[in-house]
Amino acid sequence: MLRPAGRSIDEERAVLDENEPVTLREACRLFFGNRISPSALRTEAAKGNLVITQIARKDFVTRRDIEEMKQRCRRPAKTTLLDDNRVQKTYPGAATLEPPLSSQEILRIRLQKRMKEDDKSASRRGRA
Repeated sequence: MLRPAGRSIDEERAVLDENEPVTLREACRLFFGNRISPSALRTEAAKGNLVITQIARKDFVTRRDIEEMKQRCRRPAKTTLLDDNRVQKTYPGAATLEPPLSSQEILRIRLQKRMKEDDKSASRRGRA
């Protein structure tokens, strides 16, 4: 893609079609502000997150390819929950899992189980 002198990155992005191929170096500049390198894009391609088109031994991507890669690379946000003591705890996958039990809840459950077992054994012995 020919770059007219004096054009800002925003202007270049505005005229860039979503299916127009750009080199990996250009993609790093246009879409990531040179915060990542062409090597990083190749790494994402090796992971299966980015589609690279190779023409005459040159690697190209499109704006659409980059946007799809960004979606594939998204991680779910950590969820914050409060326990019984109202202490904030953040842990991955919290939205899909039960919040962790407090020590007091664990002790209460153990005591309830033990009381049930004691009742069963007492009734077997004929004490109940």
